[in-house]
Amino acid sequence: MRFRIEDIAHDVNVEVKDASRQGIIATINGRECRIDLISINRDRVEFLLNGRYHTVRYTDSSSSKELKMVLDDMNEVRVNLVPDAKLAKDAGGVGDRSKYLTSSVPGKIISILAKKDMPVKKGDVIMVVESMKMQVKIKAHKDGVVKELKVKEGANIARNDVIAIIE
Repeated sequence: MRFRIEDIAHDVNVEVKDASRQGIIATINGRECRIDLISINRDRVEFLLNGRYHTVRYTDSSSSKELKMVLDDMNEVRVNLVPDAKLAKDAGGVGDRSKYLTSSVPGKIISILAKKDMPVKKGDVIMVVESMKMQVKIKAHKDGVVKELKVKEGANIARNDVIAIIE
């Protein structure tokens, strides 16, 4: 993922290498880092970055292109999620976000009912996730065709992970 922090006009490259319950290993601008999440709620995230405590408080996330946040209770910064023309071109453009089917719950994929290039109607069951010892049906959010399945059976997913593309 590439984005620009407006207030310092600095490109940041982040690549998640591994994410598990033990933490996240990511490369940030070429440097490998460990991120341990402490807590996440509606407007605040607490985490350790290489053993150092940080907080991020979201002050405005109403835009799909820009996120306003306060890091460690300092000044508010604006993060462009689709920054300038060069970065947008490198990333392949913004595209239509409505095509992404995301998981409503964290859990383990136990069954995938849809197949690539399969037509679906809004409400059709695409896959089943086991979450907190319950089976949750993930349903198509719109009519269309399954263009891509982003997960495999047995995979662990987080809430809001993109699990399929429906166009």
